[in-house]
Amino acid sequence: MNSGFKTKSEEVEWRRAKVLELKSQGLDQREIANTLHVSETTVSFDLQHLREEARQNVHDYTTKLYPLQFKISLISIQKRMKEYWNIAQTTSDNKEKMQALEYHRQTHIDMMAMLQGGGSNLENYMAKEKRPNVKAHHIYQDDDTII
Repeated sequence: MNSGFKTKSEEVEWRRAKVLELKSQGLDQREIANTLHVSETTVSFDLQHLREEARQNVHDYTTKLYPLQFKISLISIQKRMKEYWNIAQTTSDNKEKMQALEYHRQTHIDMMAMLQGGGSNLENYMAKEKRPNVKAHHIYQDDDTII
């Protein structure tokens, strides 16, 4: 193993990163142990630690980050619904009005799909949000603010 580490903890951190890298390349525990010149038991403990760390990361994401992103996405949909409705009510161009109403209808469908899927359709929704602006003079910033 590499002996250029200041602390044992740095060495363990480096080894676990290598274990993860080698595992991602399809090596089994024996092959990883041989590559890193450690025991299979050490690799087994490292993998156990990495699984627990990954489980905690998933837990943190699903309980802390995901709910906030879900709420932000819902607010974004609601803002777009309102804007599409306002455009449909204020434009005198029938083609633009129909386009705005269609986008308004589609945002309702998108919101229902997102809510029914518990947010699992969020990626599909975000892909649809790359729609062109209804009015050429409306320029949307990333936070949905019209400038």
